[in-house]
Amino acid sequence: MQLICPCCHTRYPIDAANQDEAARDLLALRGSLPPRCWVPLIAYLGLFRSESRALAWDRALRLAREVMELNADPDRLENALAETVESLRNKGGQPLKNHNYLKRVIENSPSPQPSPTRGEGAVEVRGAAPGGKRAAALSALAVWAGEDWLRIEICAGLQGLVAQSLKFTPAAEMITLAADIWYVALRKSADIQEVDTVRIRTGFERLFPTVTEWPAPKQLLALMPSRPPRVTLPEPKPSDEHYEQGLQAVRKLSESYKK
Repeated sequence: MQLICPCCHTRYPIDAANQDEAARDLLALRGSLPPRCWVPLIAYLGLFRSESRALAWDRALRLAREVMELNADPDRLENALAETVESLRNKGGQPLKNHNYLKRVIENSPSPQPSPTRGEGAVEVRGAAPGGKRAAALSALAVWAGEDWLRIEICAGLQGLVAQSLKFTPAAEMITLAADIWYVALRKSADIQEVDTVRIRTGFERLFPTVTEWPAPKQLLALMPSRPPRVTLPEPKPSDEHYEQGLQAVRKLSESYKK
């Protein structure tokens, strides 16, 4: 079945419209999850993707909602997602068909102790095995981010890529050098926090389900939405008072030239 765009009258299949709506709904789930659960959830959804075919947005949305319905507390869910991703990626094998493995991990994992409160804007690193190379990379990124808003956004995105155990992921001792390259590549295109924070997050959210190896910054830049158009304000009309002040200034200039 074909739909017709009311603006340009282009025909497109209804399946494409459903996929766009599912993509928006999936990204909207970020507000319903604890922030620290979003990155491992995206990595977990990648376990359902086959090597030759991308994961459809409607299926990714259904899987994400099923994970949220497991009713695990955020700490256990975060750790269980990270453990599942790390374990299954190391084992390889066929894509997942259901959540049975994740359910077993949740049932067998104790609730972690809460970590000390950190300052506002700090990046929290949780859910990784202590002493592992991946944990070292995540910790190094958190230290690298500091208090700079752009570094914090890049850090969150790169942590999501590290969590997916992609091919050619930089070693833990090289991850901050890779982060510096991303920072240099993005700072000219993203220098307004109020506008560009959402653009960077959206770009990473679009990037996560599509990559199988460590991406280049240009891949993120291509997926980031454009900045909203600037609103052009109408030229202000002078008031009668301003008009009279202008006439007086012109008269004074004329008199000074005559003298």
